[in-house]
Amino acid sequence: MSLLSVRELQRALAGAVSEPVVVEVLKHKPGRRLTVRAATTRGPVIAKAYASQRAPAVAARVRALAGGPREPRLPTVLHTDAALGFVVLSAVPGRPLGDSVDAEDDRACRAVGAALGRWHRAWHGAPPPVLRSHTVEAELATLADRAAAAPSGISAGVRALARALDRPWARTTVVHRDLYEQQILVADRVDLIDLDNAAAAPPELDVGNLLAHLQLRGARDTTGSAILDGYRQAGGELDDVRLRQCTALARLRLACIHSEPALLTPF
Repeated sequence: MSLLSVRELQRALAGAVSEPVVVEVLKHKPGRRLTVRAATTRGPVIAKAYASQRAPAVAARVRALAGGPREPRLPTVLHTDAALGFVVLSAVPGRPLGDSVDAEDDRACRAVGAALGRWHRAWHGAPPPVLRSHTVEAELATLADRAAAAPSGISAGVRALARALDRPWARTTVVHRDLYEQQILVADRVDLIDLDNAAAAPPELDVGNLLAHLQLRGARDTTGSAILDGYRQAGGELDDVRLRQCTALARLRLACIHSEPALLTPF
């Protein structure tokens, strides 16, 4: 299956919502994925096209997660076209958490932590069967791919440090699997977007990934503390050793992506 062009996705989206639309390109990974936003008479929508058979799987994951708690708020699946390889989702409101981080708004960070804690707790022990398990072996395989493409100094450091991170984990709850500050929107409620890779894994995977991205961003230590405070106050439970493991895995992956040796720290 070939990826739709912007013009082709615009035409397909117009047919799906039964009205002409003008699209704004949000993300475009040539040959892989295209994401656009459009305004319709029924509200803004997001359309995501794939160069693979992912559209029905993504739609199934998002639909399954609709049975979770009121917060965080998630997009709603409005239309799926398996033949053309695209899915249409409702657009959720809010500004990226990164704005709150830059403004040193610890209240918003605590609210995000609380919403994430409630989400993980609600699905604890019973993630939807449609979600595939994400294992530490899969995480290490992704890290190995990143290391192979990284500068030699980074690559060698990652390989040396990754050996201590090969500790198995259980399929505990729902995880976003790509959680960082731009995937979390803050409005009257906390929203999560881009749930394409949602999976079943331990909650520390999400929290560790978010903390690593905040460290990369140069956020204050109190920002991460506010998120963890909110998370635990909402009843979310985290294993400290596994959280360090998951944060370290995310830091090593980011070290490869950004060629940042400061992220090469032992577990």
